Amino acid sequence: MAPSPKHFKDLSTFCDFLESCGELVRIKEEVNPHLEMTEISTRLLATGGPAVLYEKVRGYSMPVLNNLFGTERRVGLAIGADLEQLEALGELLSYLRQPDPPSGGVGGLVGTARKMSRVRHMPTRTKRSAPWQQQVQEGEQVDLTQLPIQSCWPGDAAPLVTWPVVITRGADEGPVNLGIYRMQLIGKNRLIMRWLKHRGGAQHSRSFSKPMSVAVAIGCDPGTILAAVTPVPDTLSEYAFAGLMTEKSVTVVKGEVSGLPIPTSAEIVLEGTVDLNDLADEGPYGDHTGYYNEIERFPVFTVKRVSMRRNAIYLSTHTGRPPDEPSVLALALNRVFVPLLKKQFPEITAFHLPAEACSYRVAVIAMEKKYAGHAFRVMTGVWGFLRQFLYTKYLIVVDQDVDCHSWDAVMAAVGQHADARRDLQVLTNTPIDYLDFASPVAGLGGKLGLDATTKSGPELLALENHTPRPDADLMHRWSEQAKQQHPIIQSIHLRTACGMAVVAIHKTEAGQSAQVAEQLLAMDAGPRQIWLVDDDVDPTCWDDLWWVVSTRSDAGRDLFLDQTHGAFVVDATHKQPGETKREWGRVLTMDQATIDRVTEKWPRLGLPGDGHPIW
Repeated sequence: MAPSPKHFKDLSTFCDFLESCGELVRIKEEVNPHLEMTEISTRLLATGGPAVLYEKVRGYSMPVLNNLFGTERRVGLAIGADLEQLEALGELLSYLRQPDPPSGGVGGLVGTARKMSRVRHMPTRTKRSAPWQQQVQEGEQVDLTQLPIQSCWPGDAAPLVTWPVVITRGADEGPVNLGIYRMQLIGKNRLIMRWLKHRGGAQHSRSFSKPMSVAVAIGCDPGTILAAVTPVPDTLSEYAFAGLMTEKSVTVVKGEVSGLPIPTSAEIVLEGTVDLNDLADEGPYGDHTGYYNEIERFPVFTVKRVSMRRNAIYLSTHTGRPPDEPSVLALALNRVFVPLLKKQFPEITAFHLPAEACSYRVAVIAMEKKYAGHAFRVMTGVWGFLRQFLYTKYLIVVDQDVDCHSWDAVMAAVGQHADARRDLQVLTNTPIDYLDFASPVAGLGGKLGLDATTKSGPELLALENHTPRPDADLMHRWSEQAKQQHPIIQSIHLRTACGMAVVAIHKTEAGQSAQVAEQLLAMDAGPRQIWLVDDDVDPTCWDDLWWVVSTRSDAGRDLFLDQTHGAFVVDATHKQPGETKREWGRVLTMDQATIDRVTEKWPRLGLPGDGHPIW
């Protein structure tokens, strides 16, 4: 097969290419945008299936594209790169952020020249017209209900625009920002703009004393979409990053209403204003955490003009418990900013953001350790270096010879090298994703740094006594005794090589999990690390464990330490009234009627696999 182009002029061209690679299926069977598309994509994501273009959408004339970036391979194909080339792109970003002087004679100069040659693609090019100007609705003609906006989950408040590239500029007329912010449909010309306070669009809006002009592009070329979703350094514009990735400048046209530069590649463009004095309740919606989020107030985007291609494609996705499309994107694009980390911290040899932990709430760092306390220096550095690590709740640091992508290897290092009296660093009242209902209050919570590196020098002297990890026989006896003493325990899964137990309990009252945690630590010959989970979780499954640890625990409240033997317990159970003041998240599940409908029609969809439900 010929190599993938590095640039695609628009979404339709990329779809044709994916189809030629066997990476896209056109579905002619009628599919409902209300829930059915989510159920189909959920099954495809679980099996690494293709992107889908629904050509017959119930109630609409426009086709819908789903699961576009549902595999890391398709993320790479979008910019003509394999995963190793994504790391090379990160190295270029690192170089541009902090250039090194040329070295190595003529060869070094040539290498520097090659790097700098890609910089010429960073500025945008401007044209006077674009294909998305072919059909226009203005004023009273605007009717967003004509778009096949997807309803993703049974408990969602309304249809949701999920892949908008939102274009804004501050009152100072500085550089534009591109961001992906979901938008709830609340009227023919009204959408709720859900942007968090620290995001670029929200920051721009606060610079205005009047409504701010906004443009939204739906269905751009894949390079521009990926640039908008990548957490690039604040000093680099998303348009410039797209040019670097694709080695071709982004072509834009000035919006008729907004005056903003809009990609000519867009399928559909919405222009209007966001007024910070015009607020509406947004949600609840199924989120990337695997739960419904709380209702929050956000500003309204009033749409004054809709422009689109004659044969426009509507791009959509859904968010839910990983794997979902955002988690796949995060896994792939993680490779882009690892070189940025290594540039700042050369001792870091590998870095992993597990998708099962929402792609940002847990990080595993492998490092070349050079002195006592070095791991703690890396922890604090990572938390403070890039904005995307602000909400990382758990950092686990291991030696450079540990595979940070293998939970068996990582947690064996924790069991062997981590003593709770010395190696657990707990921070409280730190910035936390306000969507994280496990934190005591919205936006503030605890973080845990776990040093699982080999200890040396002063680290060995920091403890008066060291309790060795119990052997397998002792752990099995401990397990049987624990189940006998605590009827609340439903099952215990031991990972003896890790000195670890995952304990599933049936919790019905506030305080039960804390009581069990303290009693388990008080028993003799227990595991070095104990993880408490609810009985809706498979204790043998790493993905289940880290999903609930990342979503149901806060280190400031849910960590219990044994100051005598150095063991610890993390309580990753649902919190009852009295244990939290916040509304606890409801787990996302699809309704049975939708599951049955999709199962019945799966053989007619032309998709690979048996389409077995994953719920």
